[in-house]
Amino acid sequence: MRSTRARLHIVYGLAGFSLIELLISISVMAILMATATISFNSWQTKNKMEAQTREIFADLEEARIKAFTQKKVHGVVYQPNSYVMKSYSSEAEYSPIANAQTKGTIIATKNFKFGLTLGDLTTDITNATVLFDTTGFTNLATGFKVIVNPVDASPSVNCVVISAARVNMGKWNVSTSKCDFK
Repeated sequence: MRSTRARLHIVYGLAGFSLIELLISISVMAILMATATISFNSWQTKNKMEAQTREIFADLEEARIKAFTQKKVHGVVYQPNSYVMKSYSSEAEYSPIANAQTKGTIIATKNFKFGLTLGDLTTDITNATVLFDTTGFTNLATGFKVIVNPVDASPSVNCVVISAARVNMGKWNVSTSKCDFK
């Protein structure tokens, strides 16, 4: 005679999972996990690019503020994956601009994971220099664009435009080759 438990399994169909059902469930879970991982990695890259762009923006604003509060010329000398923030005590240290790249007191050096380029995406940013005079204005008559690459990663902000009187942050528009401000 069968036990009560065995009779319940037969009557209610509680025989358990088959191996096929178990394999299908594991396969579906693996596909969902792979999709979630790819999506998370993409989100993480965008987030890091945005953080790098915001750091560049904040450092430029800091250099501008220090220039007019300390009444000393401050500058930023760019490299493809880094930049150096400097202060200058005399005009001989930053004029001509080639002196600004080699002279001056280093305040900070920043290294980045994502590369930097100028606004046209083809010009090398090596030794590109932005100076803020004692009034907080730059030596630039037109906008100087710094772009965090790759631009196709679609972060919400990835470019900084430095003009004579202000610094703006935005998203690089590949089709118009402009930084659209937020």
